[in-house]
Amino acid sequence: MRLEDSEERGAAMTAKLSALEIQQQERLAQRRARKLSLPYMELFAFPIEPAALSLVPRATAQATGAVVFYKRGRDIRAAAVNPADTKVQAVLADVERRLGTLPAVSVISEHSLQFALSRYPRESRGPSGPRDELPVAADLLTRAAAELQRVAAAAGGPLSLSPTELLTIILAGALQMRATDIHLEPGQTAVQLRYRIDGVLQPIITLDLDMGQKLLSRIKVLAQLKLNVHAVPQDGSFVVRVGSERTDVRVSVLPGGVGEYIVLRLLSRRDAVLSLDALGMKARDLAVVQAELKQSTGMILSTGPTGSGKTTTIATCLTAVNQPGLKVVSLEDPIEYRLAGVEQTEVDAPAGYTFAAGLRSILRQDPDIIFVGEIRDGETAETSVHAALTGHLVFTTLHTNDAPGAILRLREIGLALYVLAPAINLVIAQRLVRVLCPDCAKSYRPDARLREHIRDVMAGVDRTFFDPSVLDDPALRFRKSSGCRVCVQTGFRGRTGVFEVFSVHDEIEQLILAGADVSKIREAAIRSGMTTIAQDAYLKVLDGITTVEEVARISEE
Repeated sequence: MRLEDSEERGAAMTAKLSALEIQQQERLAQRRARKLSLPYMELFAFPIEPAALSLVPRATAQATGAVVFYKRGRDIRAAAVNPADTKVQAVLADVERRLGTLPAVSVISEHSLQFALSRYPRESRGPSGPRDELPVAADLLTRAAAELQRVAAAAGGPLSLSPTELLTIILAGALQMRATDIHLEPGQTAVQLRYRIDGVLQPIITLDLDMGQKLLSRIKVLAQLKLNVHAVPQDGSFVVRVGSERTDVRVSVLPGGVGEYIVLRLLSRRDAVLSLDALGMKARDLAVVQAELKQSTGMILSTGPTGSGKTTTIATCLTAVNQPGLKVVSLEDPIEYRLAGVEQTEVDAPAGYTFAAGLRSILRQDPDIIFVGEIRDGETAETSVHAALTGHLVFTTLHTNDAPGAILRLREIGLALYVLAPAINLVIAQRLVRVLCPDCAKSYRPDARLREHIRDVMAGVDRTFFDPSVLDDPALRFRKSSGCRVCVQTGFRGRTGVFEVFSVHDEIEQLILAGADVSKIREAAIRSGMTTIAQDAYLKVLDGITTVEEVARISEE
C-alpha cells in the first residue's frame, strides 16, 4: 500500500470518527434538554451576533459553557451545555440584572459551544487595532495608480517601501480599479501582479522576487497562516479598512514550482445588491422572474459557471421577496452580500457544518424562505427539494452550462422525477458580459458575414425581442472597445447579465416526469419565450451595450 493511500484512509477514518463523536454529543444534548424540559438547539444554524455574544465575555462563556447568541429589544436568547449548573444560573442572573430581562435558555452540545466561541470577535492586539485588520488611507485610493507605477519603475532597483506599505498600495489599487481578485504569481525572475477587473485578469506590474517573498510573508501573517509551511495549500483571511468601510479579504496560497501563488478575493461589506431591473434582464425575463417570486413554495434555481453572477441574482431576489412577516435564512460559502433582514450562516466544513448538515438545522428554525448557496451532493439536493415541496420557497445554485441542463444535473444527482417535476418553479442560467466604457467606445459597421452569423444565431427568436430586418439596414452600427484613463485602458466599465429564463409550466413539468432529454426541454422552453444566452448577448450587442468579442468569450465558458 502506498504511503499516500494509507494517509488518505487514515484521514477518512479520522473524519468519520469525528462525525460520529459530534452526533453522539448532539444526542446527549437532546437528552439533557428533555430531562430539563428545555428546548434543544444547534447553534450552527443560527446567525450568531457578535453584539449578543459580547454580553458574556468569552472567558466566562468558555468557563461556564454558556453564551448569549441573540438580542432584539427584550428578546434575549442564551444557550448552555448544562443550564442547571449554578455557574450558568449566575451568568443568566447577571445578564438579567444588567438588561432587566432574563434570557430564554436552550440546551446545546459541547460542539455547538465551541462553534459559538469561534464566532467571538478577535481580541485587540495593541493600539493599532486587531492584528488581522489592515488600514488603508482614503487618499491613497486616488493616487494608487501613480504609486503602482512608481513601484513598477523601481523594479530591480532600490525600493524604499516596507512589505506592509507595498501591500497597502496593491490593495488600494485593486479597490480603486474595482478589482474582485488580486493574483501574485511568481516566475523564474519576477513576480507578476494581476487584477481581475470585470471578470478578466489584467496585468498590472511586476515585482522582484525578494519583494515578492516579503509580501508573501506579510500576507501570511495578516491571514494567520503558517510562515514555515510551503508545500501544502493554506487558506485564511483578513480585513481591509478604508475609513469606516471594511472589505473582507479571503486568502488562498498554493504551492508551485517556483514559489507560492497567492490569490486575494475582495468581498465588500457594503450593501451592493442591485434591484431586479438593474440585473440586465429584458422585459419578458424580468416579468417571468417577478411572477415566480410571488410564490410561497417551490424552488428557484440559478445556474452557470463560477463567477457568472449567480449569487448576485439570488441576493437581489432575496431582497425583493423579504418582508417583515417572513423569516429568511441563508446557508452560504462564503457570505458575499450582507442582506438586511436575512439570517445568514456560513458553511464550516472542518466543524461539520456542511451544506447538508446546515440545511437540516435550518429547517428546524421555522423559515419561510431558504437560500442554499450551492447544491453539491445528493443529500443537499434531496433536502432542498423536500423543503420546496413542504411549504418553503427555496433558492439555490448549480454549476451547469445552460438552464435546461439544470434538470439533467439534478436527475444525475439522484432526484426522483416525480419529486423533481413539481418542486421546481423557475430556472435562471446566466453569464456576465462586460459593458462598454461610454467615454471611449467606438462605432463600426458590421460586415455581411457577421450579420449573417447573427441572423443564424437569432433564428426563431420572438419578433417582440428581435426583428431580423434590422440586420439588413445599411446604417446599422455596432460598438467596440477602445480604452481610456477612466476605464483603466480596458475599454469596459462594469458588467451586466445575459440570461436564459424559463418557468416550469405544465408542458415542461410533463417532460420532466417523462424523463425527456435536455433537447426536448430546451425546445419547450424556447416555445414559451426563452432566449438562449448567446441570443440574449447579441441583443445587447445590437443595443450597443457590449461587443461581439464578449459574446464569443462567454460562449466558450
